[in-house]
Amino acid sequence: MPIGNDYDQPRKNYFSSEDSSFASGDSPATLDVFGTINRESIKGTIDCDGAGDITVSLSSDGTTYGNNITLKKYEQLDLTGSVVRKIKITHTGTDSAYRVRCS
Repeated sequence: MPIGNDYDQPRKNYFSSEDSSFASGDSPATLDVFGTINRESIKGTIDCDGAGDITVSLSSDGTTYGNNITLKKYEQLDLTGSVVRKIKITHTGTDSAYRVRCS
């Protein structure tokens, strides 16, 4: 009997994305959480790791986005309890970086 391994198919378990040099040409970055893990995320984080701010918008249905949330250098947005299908990250004028983890 074969032994299953969660790491064989990680996209069924979690979503992650990062851009260590997020520039205006990369903006906006639309991340499809639902399309990757085939379910909404209800926990996770978004980190702003670069010198500039980023603007984050969340969609619970995959088409309609809520209000913009500005993350400044080294700030983190906790997604625990949020239903997230897509995430839109927008460059705000100064190059930055971000990391996203959802499950």
